[in-house]
Amino acid sequence: MEEELRDFIGEGIRIDGRMIPYRLVTAYQYFQAKKYTEEEISKFYTTGIGETVSQIMALKQACYLLRHTSYSCQSLSDSLYNLKMQLILDLKITKGFEFDDPFVEEYGMMK
Repeated sequence: MEEELRDFIGEGIRIDGRMIPYRLVTAYQYFQAKKYTEEEISKFYTTGIGETVSQIMALKQACYLLRHTSYSCQSLSDSLYNLKMQLILDLKITKGFEFDDPFVEEYGMMK
């Protein structure tokens, strides 16, 4: 499913006739880009860290698309952004895992 969606989107997604540069990235790819071992990644998924990082990535990507496709959804985008930030904080406090949001931007996930 992931590969089919990635093939469909390619390097951009067309919304309302506009091509939005977009790269679909999963939590697993985030962990790989951060150079975690397969053993560490597996542990992240068994401890719930992987699920939370997936949620953070989904919110991050949803905010990006909202901000690039609609002028009337600023409050919705802001709410999703605040939820993302709360998940990042909760992940740090409850699991001791620090999500590297600036790295996500550098990695090019939202370019």
